[in-house]
Amino acid sequence: MITNLFLSFFEISVSVSVLVAVLILFTSFFNKRYAAKWKYLIWIFLAVRLLVPVTGANVQSVMDMPLQMELQAASKSEEHTDAPIDATIPSGRVIVEIPTQMTTPIAVANVFAMSSEKSRLSITLLDIVAFVWMVGSLILISTHLISYLYYKNQVMKRGTIIEDPRILFQMMERKRELHIKGAIRMIEYPEADSPMIIGFFKPVLVLPKEQYNINELYFILKHELVHLKRGDVYFKLLFVAANAVHWFNPLIWIMQKEAAVDMELSCDERVTQGTSYDMRKAYTETLLAMIHKRCAKRTVLSTQFYGGKEVMKKRFKNILLKNRKKNGILILLCVVLLTISLGTLVGCSIAKENGEEINENSPSADNTLADNNISENSIEPVLSETENEVERGDKIFLAVTREGETEEIPATLFVGEGYSIYLTDDGWQPHDLADSRWQPHFPDAWISMVDMDGKVVLDGKVMLDGQVQLWIAHFKDKTVNQIQKELADDGYRVENSDMIKQEDELIYKVKLNEFENDIWGIFYSYPIEAEEGWGAVLPVIADTFAVTINPLPVQVDVTPAIETLDLNGTTYYLVSNEAQLRAIATGVYGMDKNYMQQADIVLSAEEWTPIGTWENPFTGTYNGNGFEITGLTMTDPDAKLVGLFGVAKGAELYNITMRDYDITSAGSNVSGKSVGAIAAIRVGSSYDNFVD
Repeated sequence: MITNLFLSFFEISVSVSVLVAVLILFTSFFNKRYAAKWKYLIWIFLAVRLLVPVTGANVQSVMDMPLQMELQAASKSEEHTDAPIDATIPSGRVIVEIPTQMTTPIAVANVFAMSSEKSRLSITLLDIVAFVWMVGSLILISTHLISYLYYKNQVMKRGTIIEDPRILFQMMERKRELHIKGAIRMIEYPEADSPMIIGFFKPVLVLPKEQYNINELYFILKHELVHLKRGDVYFKLLFVAANAVHWFNPLIWIMQKEAAVDMELSCDERVTQGTSYDMRKAYTETLLAMIHKRCAKRTVLSTQFYGGKEVMKKRFKNILLKNRKKNGILILLCVVLLTISLGTLVGCSIAKENGEEINENSPSADNTLADNNISENSIEPVLSETENEVERGDKIFLAVTREGETEEIPATLFVGEGYSIYLTDDGWQPHDLADSRWQPHFPDAWISMVDMDGKVVLDGKVMLDGQVQLWIAHFKDKTVNQIQKELADDGYRVENSDMIKQEDELIYKVKLNEFENDIWGIFYSYPIEAEEGWGAVLPVIADTFAVTINPLPVQVDVTPAIETLDLNGTTYYLVSNEAQLRAIATGVYGMDKNYMQQADIVLSAEEWTPIGTWENPFTGTYNGNGFEITGLTMTDPDAKLVGLFGVAKGAELYNITMRDYDITSAGSNVSGKSVGAIAAIRVGSSYDNFVD
């Protein structure tokens, strides 16, 4: 939690630093053209932004929420599967990469009894950095608060209440002038560096032990009461808190100093507002009289009349400036908009292992280093469901890339006899396909929406009726090779993982899915001229096909034997060796059980079978418990699912550590393969995992 909070504040610090640097760079320009109060308001806004841990990822999550809700509805997850499908990093964001070395776990002995064996707690360098950040922030804010409380205590203990009638009268007049109500204590403190307001709930005006003339009292009291009325002491606390949280960023330290200067400049402008040049000159003389006063006793959580020689020079120049300054509200609004924009563009990301590049055709990486590899013209495949789980009418959005741009098309679930598929919401009509040679095999067929004249309308372009078709064929007791041979005899040829043929101006394609001893074929056709239209949409529809089955029986009474542990009413299956781990993939123990690893497991070179398939996904939990899984090997060039887990739906995968795995050559013949070291396809929670 601390690490995530640190990354959120780090992301905010990076985005705000850009604006801070620009403001500091153009300080002279702003001071000449705009009133100081506008720059002061900008600092206040940025300080608030620095303390609100809402990052671009949070904004993106809110923006994606409607889509995530649709995807969750489609997956029909159980209670513990309310986490959205992992999303790739938005292409428009500027990513600040966290070095992989900082996320490499450092094994630390941890003696706690989960069963009767020892576990290990993994702490990364990033966790240590986050802990140092938190400690540094607490030390800094504590130092300021302790210093403030000590200084205030000294003032109240050693100071004397002012009873001089001249000062009390001037105080009453200035309060009336500024419309300030309520009592304000005035204390004379010999060691005060300058006149100041101190205190948050019961403010006290502190004056050094000096002799003041009438003009000096007028300006000093008015200056401090302006601070009081504006609540500047609270804004000082705001800047201190922002600096404490972002103490690692030197630009925020500079921002705090600049904000203090602009606070004084804006206060001077308010004091001298509407006065003559002679009056402003008298005010500068009062400031000049304070320069010779020095004292080591200072606190940042107060307003101070004197701010040092360099600051006083700036104040003199600003007070005596004759040119009227412009209204800076537009500058403030621009900064607000830029802050929001930069906050959504800047993000933190864990650097990928082995320098792998992120592109449209390679796996995308998140902080689990185990996202899926999905082709740009497909969506997350719809998992096979049991008969009781699928429900006609479910809705999702299909991500389709046409003419270089990705769009989301709404689709509705159609449940047939033994299968389900999502059809786009553009008016598919049932069709008989009586002239098709595959007619004896198909349970359902559709034709695209037609208009009143019997023409097919696609993207505003009229095409002949019957050219855009989709049908499902179910081949029983036949092998894939037999079906492919029959298709080849009919003029089809292999293209990637599908088969294709062309007749006149029409393209015909078929996608074959094998389940147990049956073959399902998803056929579709479209005109050549619609290659960038229906040619992009139909393959995505075909990818949503899923076989509906009855749940596989749970087998817990066969070898290899496995021990169980009842913990707080939950039964855990304890995985200690390779045979038990491989048995999970075969469904021996059940895909819906809770598994807990109890030892490091070194896998043999035998081809790994991923746990969970589209037809029978893994829906339980797997706790790696900090132990390692070493040597996982997958080399099958026809593998469609590549990873420790194949399809995990509504599952919780955590504390899994994988080392020295080899999956780079798997699925080389498959264009639409899904790859993830931990899970190829995942709908559910996955966290605290590590791959190397």
